[in-house]
This record gives sequence, structure tokens and C-alpha cells, in this order.
Amino acid sequence: MATLDHARACLEELAVRGLRAAEPESIRRLRALRDELARIGADHLAARLGALLDAIDDVSGTPAGPEAAKRLLAAQTSLRLFERVLTVEAARRDLPALTPAPDELDDDADDEAEEMA
Repeated sequence: MATLDHARACLEELAVRGLRAAEPESIRRLRALRDELARIGADHLAARLGALLDAIDDVSGTPAGPEAAKRLLAAQTSLRLFERVLTVEAARRDLPALTPAPDELDDDADDEAEEMA
């Protein structure tokens, strides 16, 4: 999750500061994140960051255009969706351990009924 938090922070920084103000350090961090996401198997997110990096022309000094803004929004959207999917998967994995089995629920209901009687 630390990688996703870092990616979110980098993308938010670009959105706030503006793509035209993207510094070489920001671009270096995005490249490192792209590589890390690809390494851990988050290929879709890595591709979105790669597309964003392609749209930001940091070599010639030409300001980033509207295509870069579209790609920034696409990367942010993909990241948020990926986080939600991970949350759902974690809940599916952990929820059974936190909820009683159906037969335990029946026993609890019987115990409560006996106490009320």
C-alpha cells in the first residue's frame, strides 16, 4: 500500500502544481513508480503512468499539453479504482474470520431466547 500511497501523492502533486510545472524530480519519481508498479504486477497502473510520462515532454522544455492532463486524470482514476478493488479483496479475505459461522448464530439466538424466557 505504501507504493500506492506514494503514487497518489505524486499524482496529486502534479494536479495541484500543474503539469507545466513538472520538475525533473517529479518525473524521475513517476518513472520509478511506473517501474515498481510493473514489477509488482500492477501492469495497468504502470501503463497509465507510462502514458502520462509519454505525454509530458520533459526533455525539450515544451510545456505539457491537454493530452497530458487527460492522461493524468486517467492515471488518478485507475489508481483509485485499483485501491477500491484491493479493499474489496481484503474485505472478502478477512470478513469470514470476523463473522460467526451460521451454526454459531443459531446457538446465540437460542441462548438469547432461553435468557428471555
